[in-house]
Amino acid sequence: MNRSPVEARSLPVLQAEIRGCRKCEDAGYIAEANPLTRGTTNARFFIIGQAPSRTDHESGGMYLGPAGRKLRGWFVEAGFDEADFGTTIYFAAITKCFPGRLPGKSTDRLPSRAEQALCRPWLDAEIATVNPAVLVLFGGLAITTFLSRAPLSELVGNVYTNDDGRTVIPLPHSSGASLWLNAPENKAKLARAIDRLREARSDALQ
Repeated sequence: MNRSPVEARSLPVLQAEIRGCRKCEDAGYIAEANPLTRGTTNARFFIIGQAPSRTDHESGGMYLGPAGRKLRGWFVEAGFDEADFGTTIYFAAITKCFPGRLPGKSTDRLPSRAEQALCRPWLDAEIATVNPAVLVLFGGLAITTFLSRAPLSELVGNVYTNDDGRTVIPLPHSSGASLWLNAPENKAKLARAIDRLREARSDALQ
């Protein structure tokens, strides 16, 4: 795999810098910054989601809301256990702070391109520093950012290799607001994706 000079940076130092970031709050994009990141340099799997949830924002954890718990369940189904979260599995996201809810809605707001651009150097530094074997792209924003703009139905259930030689596994978002998983054929694609995740676990951890 190609290695970036950013790797010379200590992960605890990088994570402390991330947690101290107030760029989006200072720019007026969010009401309150609480950047979240969790994991160690031993992580072989690296989850990239859209952004922390309100539950995450309030608790300081990651992937602890309803959608996050469902994602964790998929990993457990693939053979991981709770001890792997934050150790073997690194938690990250396109943007590091809860973006807030859509006005008048119970669903989270999609971070703007400007917010994504402000956060992207942090994410790139995390990937370079951790140097994971497998990227797990959770939801549409992560998939379009790191893999393809093709429909989920063409991507989920398949495994890809990126230019850095990392395995890339796309997963649909597990939010109840998404109707994609309601279709039986898409549930079958998710089952294949979990199988691919199980195979990747066996390969990466042997």
